[in-house]
Amino acid sequence: MSSDGTKKRPDQTLKEMYTKWHPQVLSDFEEEMPKYWGRKWKANTTIGKLRTVLLHCPGPEFLSVGKKTPWPPHGDSLAAWRMTFKPDLDELIEHYENMAKAYRDEGVEVLIRKPDPYDPPYQVKAIYTDDVCHAAVYGSIILRMYDYIRKGEEVPTYQTLAEAGCPVVGMITGNGMAEGGPIGWLDEKHIVIAVHYPRANTYDPGVMRANEWGHEQYARIVKAQDPEVDIRLCPGYGSRLDVSHYKMIDRHTSVQDPERMDPHLVAWMRAEMDWNFIVAPDEVSSYTAQGQKVGPDTGVVLEPMKVLVPTGRPKATKWLESIGVEVVEVECSSLVTPQKQRLHPLLRRVPSEGPRARRLTPSFFYRPPKNS
Repeated sequence: MSSDGTKKRPDQTLKEMYTKWHPQVLSDFEEEMPKYWGRKWKANTTIGKLRTVLLHCPGPEFLSVGKKTPWPPHGDSLAAWRMTFKPDLDELIEHYENMAKAYRDEGVEVLIRKPDPYDPPYQVKAIYTDDVCHAAVYGSIILRMYDYIRKGEEVPTYQTLAEAGCPVVGMITGNGMAEGGPIGWLDEKHIVIAVHYPRANTYDPGVMRANEWGHEQYARIVKAQDPEVDIRLCPGYGSRLDVSHYKMIDRHTSVQDPERMDPHLVAWMRAEMDWNFIVAPDEVSSYTAQGQKVGPDTGVVLEPMKVLVPTGRPKATKWLESIGVEVVEVECSSLVTPQKQRLHPLLRRVPSEGPRARRLTPSFFYRPPKNS
């Protein structure tokens, strides 16, 4: 009944109920994350206290190497599986367990990506979780892989993040493509995005536009969360990007030679962030298949000026310590040599509460010098 004794219509009663008891709440997603998503899922920088990582345990997919691939042209060579030799699964698992333990010993939460769900299993590159999802300002973005050997990793990655409670705030869709290696947060307000350098021979106009569309989608998701982020979509195919985000040891500080990089990129990094490039001496460096001097591997930043690196490189470790870096070593050689040389891609820094999280990476094309 209304105040004048007349009976209210149902729509009037419902409107009053909504108006009085259920008004719209103007709020910010990021501020509500701890309450509704369990924590502040954030990893928008490569430097910071590492809190949560995403790893994948090698599994029966490696037993498929040497058989015909489930994708065309169905080759059975090592090259068809993007391998230089057939890995020993037991050794891979042992080194994966070493790596997971090293993280846990440092107080890092380890999320394990769900196993390869396909029959036959084929995701031999899924150990490189850094390629499949990347952080937005908050939450994660599921990327879209370049080729058959990686396609399909998006699904178990998404399921793992969702099960952990991490908000997936976007996906690369349509014919867009983007992989994680050449995508990097340099700090909370600066990102670089490029195409993985082995794709430098890709001149098909449709493929090039698909790469650009994938990068644009990633950028739009980030910009929707924070319009102030400066996102550089690097021209060409990233051959002179030199993935600075894989070589950092401290805020705005990386171990790399700027002479090997695009001069415009270097100028931007110095002007915007007063970037400090530390050039390592030859005796602790190695060379890529392209003849570029790199190194030493700075591994994964556990916190500013503290890194996790593979064992077996005593000269590099000693040099890093000489410039003030605390070094934690882990035996994981089957995961990083010769398939990869850096730890970075082996982990994805999962957005997590506190001053950010980050990834762990290898690199496929060259074997590092002994005792470097």
